Amino acid sequence: MSDDGKLPLRTFDDEALLYDWFKHLTTVSLLTLGGVLSLSQLAAAQDIKKPILIGVLIALAGAGVLAFSAADQIVRARASGSPLPKQVLILQKAASALLSIGLGAFLYIFVQAMN
Repeated sequence: MSDDGKLPLRTFDDEALLYDWFKHLTTVSLLTLGGVLSLSQLAAAQDIKKPILIGVLIALAGAGVLAFSAADQIVRARASGSPLPKQVLILQKAASALLSIGLGAFLYIFVQAMN
């Protein structure tokens, strides 16, 4: 790693893999957001507590935004021929964590709604 705030230039395959990972995270976030919003429209959704639902929506939306932002940074770095910013790896961890939290909470809400 260099000290100038940039990651060493990676091979195209590494960047492509990261880009695909972030595309996948963005898609999963959007699909899960749709599931949460659909679930909140059910008649049995009266039992779902609003603060929990809002927290799930924030976590999932945050994961999608971070993943999309990281994919954008990869494209910008590749287009300009510069190395990837260090933020890409931080965004990878943050987006994955937010998606895990949001998806876990969504599954909890879903199971509770089914009972």
